[in-house]
Amino acid sequence: MQLDHVFCLVDPADDWAERLAAAGLEPDAGMRHAGQGTRNRRLHIGSLFLELLWVCDKAEAQHNPLRLDRRADWVRSGASPFGVGLRGSLPGELAGSYWQYTDLGFPIWVPRDDQDAPERPLIFILDSPARPVGTLSRPAVSIAADPIHSVRIGTTSIADIPPYEGPAIIQETGAARLEVFRTGGPDVFITDILALRNADSPADR
Repeated sequence: MQLDHVFCLVDPADDWAERLAAAGLEPDAGMRHAGQGTRNRRLHIGSLFLELLWVCDKAEAQHNPLRLDRRADWVRSGASPFGVGLRGSLPGELAGSYWQYTDLGFPIWVPRDDQDAPERPLIFILDSPARPVGTLSRPAVSIAADPIHSVRIGTTSIADIPPYEGPAIIQETGAARLEVFRTGGPDVFITDILALRNADSPADR
């Protein structure tokens, strides 16, 4: 399996798009997730992407098995607003620990205990062949060319991430925080809990 993308739930009314624009970055137009109650925009960073995700239909999200409304309301619910998407085939030894989600029109494997522990980042597997190195999974309006070096997630509870190829994902117990480190470019503080960082930035900033 390979790392495909990471996501963060955002408030569509916040100024994250303006912050990205000020840094010369523009996420794509994104798409509506029918049946899931969510919408997104994606910022491609090398061959991976950062997904900015929000709930656009609360009732729909509340009736969807992923319950992303709880992650969107993370301050009150205690759920993690972050997720990690891998791409590839589910290893046979994990088959009993995952269930198949098909509402998006293609199979995604989700941990069976996800709803029992929403305080952990959501780890899921897109059941799709691994893509060639250096290619994008989807077209983008504009692309941040500097590749992702690593990802750091602050979380109250650590998620189990299956073995994969790609940048390291470091989970640390603590306040909600997602930092995507790339090999070039300035630090961009997209929201209060989401930042695009230069890999050479001081770790304690």
